[in-house]
Amino acid sequence: MKFADVLDQAWAEDSGPPTALGRDLRLVRAAAPELLALDVPAGSYGELAGSYRPDRAGAVTAVVLTHDEEQVIGACLRALTDDCDRVLLVDAESEDSTLGTARSAAAHVEHVTRAWTDDFAAQRNAAFGHARAGGWLAHVDADETLSAESRGRLRAVLSALDHVLPGADLVVSPRVLDTSQECHTNTRRVVRSDSALRFKGRLHERLYDAHGAQPPSVEVDVVFHHTGYEPEVITRKGKREKYARLVEMCLTEEPSNPKWHFYAVRDGLVGRQPGPDEALALFRRLREAHALYDRVPLSDYEAERWTDSLVLQCELALGFGGGREIGELTPLLHARGRLLEASYYRTFAEFSALLNRSSRLLDELSEGSRHQLPDHRQLVGRSYDLQALLALTCGRYDEVPVLLGEARSRQAGSLTTATVESLADRLPSWRDLPQIS
Repeated sequence: MKFADVLDQAWAEDSGPPTALGRDLRLVRAAAPELLALDVPAGSYGELAGSYRPDRAGAVTAVVLTHDEEQVIGACLRALTDDCDRVLLVDAESEDSTLGTARSAAAHVEHVTRAWTDDFAAQRNAAFGHARAGGWLAHVDADETLSAESRGRLRAVLSALDHVLPGADLVVSPRVLDTSQECHTNTRRVVRSDSALRFKGRLHERLYDAHGAQPPSVEVDVVFHHTGYEPEVITRKGKREKYARLVEMCLTEEPSNPKWHFYAVRDGLVGRQPGPDEALALFRRLREAHALYDRVPLSDYEAERWTDSLVLQCELALGFGGGREIGELTPLLHARGRLLEASYYRTFAEFSALLNRSSRLLDELSEGSRHQLPDHRQLVGRSYDLQALLALTCGRYDEVPVLLGEARSRQAGSLTTATVESLADRLPSWRDLPQIS
């Protein structure tokens, strides 16, 4: 039986009495194809479910990197009580009460003091030397809190994976939800403690094998809330400056690695919106660096932000009105399977062009209406009628009632007026909508 078959059987239990294994496996939301094709321990699904004992699973250790985190570490650890047997803090010489607060918030807290060397991966990898065999390391940031609805789920799904995929070298991806409601799914945070995988990258570190290949991942329905990108936190902790310095170090060490060029642009935009001129300059920088992705072969470590670079280029192009550039980029997104982004940016760009054209047509028609002759009364009325429809279409809402009044005063009597009035009736607050310039 394949892992894919086991998952299908677990979901099919909705129509019958649930088993503990089915309940826990339904927390799996997606899995890499190579994992789905793996064989599970011999036997039928019923035998597999019958032999499942969640209490026999390996221990779960929460690994938290800390440096002066007294404001957030308590909430972080208290939320993990039901899911982690042990907490290991890799502390970069905190000078506040981080360690004491952590010990008050959770039982079985241990810590390793490691001087900060401008390298998040090195901090995380230090945990492997203090891991307990046969368990899991769950890397959690100090400014993340497991949601109340998810408590107990991480331990449950890891227990189920221990039972059905005991030998697979995989990573588990809980979801991380920012305060902006952006949800990160491919997080790759949880790994078996005896794995040969290690984190790589001074920042934005992820797990890779010795050759820079990404391991297969299981995405699970476990949600952490992240507050680290709130503007006041970014300012207070100097994150923008810190990340910029680390990215520059990475660019110096690996100038041909395209992902560091991506991060140099993206990280500088966290918490702010660039103006048109800056958006154009950043787009050009990113577009030039994107050519580095054409080198072959690239390791996963180098190529991991290929598609995200295309998306960011589209976003920047929106900022300076780059419809032509978006038209060139969206087929590339489509080819890489990012159909939502491809259709969104293409539609946005084309619709913006239509709105601009509609606004220009309105101005042209308005200018023409000023040159009326006595025998043009009905045509002028119809012209105002059409102007009202264009104004409603392109967002110049304040002009709609005036233009409709002009059309009525000339008794235009066309179907367009009825259409505009009908649309207006369906938008009861249309007069309060923002004007589009």
